[in-house]
Amino acid sequence: MTNYTPKKKYYIPTNIEDKLSKDFVQGITRNFEMLDEMEGGTAKTIKADTTGRTRIQELIQIAFDHARDGDTLILPPGRYWLEKNTKLDDFPNNDQPCLLLRGKKRIHLVGYGAVLFTRTHAQGILELQQCENCIIEGIKFEGYGEFPGIDPVTGYGEKGTKAGGYPTSGFWNYRKNNSFDTSERARNDGKPFGIFGGGFIGNVGSGVLVHRGCKNIIFRSCESSGFNFSGFAVGHLGDYLPTDLEYENNADITFVECNAHDNYSSNFVFSAVERPRVLNCISDRAGHPNASKLHTYVDPGYGINALGTMFPKANDLLVSGCTLRGNKRKAIDGHAAGGLIATDNLISDSMVGGVFYKWTNGDQFTKDCIIVNNKIEDCGYAKNPLGAIYIGGVQRESKENQEMNTIISNNHIKNCFGTEGVIFAGAFDRLIIEGNIIHGIPVELDTTNTIFEPYVIYAGYSIASQPNFAGNISNNVIDVNHPRIAGGILVRNLQDGTVQGNTIKTVNSLTLYGLRLWNCKEVGAVGNTIKMGTEGLPLDAETTGVVAHNTLVGGNAAFQPLQGQAIIFTIEANKGNGNVRFKNGQSYVSIIESHEMGLEVKLQNISSGIIPTVKVSQTGQKGLLGAEHSIDYIYSCQESHKNVFIVLKPSKELSHMPFSSMTNGGLEIEIMI
Repeated sequence: MTNYTPKKKYYIPTNIEDKLSKDFVQGITRNFEMLDEMEGGTAKTIKADTTGRTRIQELIQIAFDHARDGDTLILPPGRYWLEKNTKLDDFPNNDQPCLLLRGKKRIHLVGYGAVLFTRTHAQGILELQQCENCIIEGIKFEGYGEFPGIDPVTGYGEKGTKAGGYPTSGFWNYRKNNSFDTSERARNDGKPFGIFGGGFIGNVGSGVLVHRGCKNIIFRSCESSGFNFSGFAVGHLGDYLPTDLEYENNADITFVECNAHDNYSSNFVFSAVERPRVLNCISDRAGHPNASKLHTYVDPGYGINALGTMFPKANDLLVSGCTLRGNKRKAIDGHAAGGLIATDNLISDSMVGGVFYKWTNGDQFTKDCIIVNNKIEDCGYAKNPLGAIYIGGVQRESKENQEMNTIISNNHIKNCFGTEGVIFAGAFDRLIIEGNIIHGIPVELDTTNTIFEPYVIYAGYSIASQPNFAGNISNNVIDVNHPRIAGGILVRNLQDGTVQGNTIKTVNSLTLYGLRLWNCKEVGAVGNTIKMGTEGLPLDAETTGVVAHNTLVGGNAAFQPLQGQAIIFTIEANKGNGNVRFKNGQSYVSIIESHEMGLEVKLQNISSGIIPTVKVSQTGQKGLLGAEHSIDYIYSCQESHKNVFIVLKPSKELSHMPFSSMTNGGLEIEIMI
């Protein structure tokens, strides 16, 4: 896998003789440029050992504690060694970070060329609590940089279960900064966890953690790598369990032009926050460096993660203009999040999936999702891949409780694959999938071990009792030639909507369908262009909506479904089944014969679910006659895609007469599908 961002991006001076190096000059120059841009407050330079040889967390903490609202704090270029500061108060779980900004307003912390690092596994560096209108910029955060090994089969490691790795489920992400001694806990093989990198396995540490009621915080041009939880974290589940500390949620936390890479669980993570934003940032290689597509589970490894939790959620997360590459599990992941907007991002090389946004349970729902104008490539080649875009609402089976409103539009999706679809959207209220270009299959997909046969676009849900209420799938361009692709577009259990203007090219001989509407109601299929190889069904429309003006090429169906054309024929009485002359649509009629009700027209090659409309008029000078009776009461009944019955009666009050009893005249019948 490509190493996109160097782990050691900058040379940082490590002794006094290096103070005039290029990096030092650039860093100090930028720091003072930012100082010139500030208005009000006092500028203070934090003086501490810049060689990284001594621990200096307490010295820097003094500067933080004495800062007044509106002050600018400058960290000169250099390396600053930090470890857990046990002297920090108001940490009831003894989970102190190295540094703490608490209760500060309008603080501007600037540190271009400054590296804050720890030499201890699972130790976080900087926490912000109850701060408002602060800016942190130019600082680089470095974690221990190594992680406990992973199971060679499951791929589980420090975030593990009884299935593999270290069984830390139940306290993973609830215990931070080496506050929970796990050294004597049993691994799956019965041996103790022990100590790793001087820290406790299963505790979490992040470069930055923003929690406890912070408002309007901006991180600009910061970098964070090597942490076992996240480079940048907002919200902490340990604020709610094991004890609810009753902290206020965060709001308006923004990351601009930041770079997070090579963190184990995620590069950016959000919970308990309103309106978080990640803008023009980079997220590279989240996950274990030894994660493999051959593992049963590639987990974790999230580029940007909105946590699934019963506790306060990440509401209205905006991810825009970001580059997310080589994140082992998913590039953007959301569970139980109250709104996601992902626009104008470059997403590539995630083993499991590109953008994932799905409910966790009936109380942890997802809603309001916009995924627009992204380039997504080479995603979904692990054992259990989830494709380029996977969206799912709560299965609540009623419109009143369904809140998943989704727009998936104008994305360029190249070389992606998923278990259910390259784009999948299920259990939604309102859905638009429009203007996407989808082509290719991942080069690294192991086709010999791939058991999944997805559609390129799958909108709907496999459970018939889970309706999808309104959806338009339009103007998408699909060009995928692969034996594991079952079809181009599948729309399932949709109540109202339109499938129109799509161009579908699925020419592999093992592909079954071009466009398929399955158990739909008032859903139209209009103006689609579908091209298949020598096998398969270009169009299968199980819908009561209009199916018209589609261009169908290839496939092995004897006849393509009717598309707004009529079956028209005349039938003359001959004391039998009648003499028939077709004007149109003979291919769709298997037989016309007398019936005790009057006349039966048996149909063929018409999609199930279609209910035709029928018009009947009499022909001949005297109309239709039977046994010297004038047949004046004629109507159709029991219309279906299989047959139509024409009822013949002399009057409304008299009994039915079979067509075989007709002696003169005839009928002209028009059946519109």
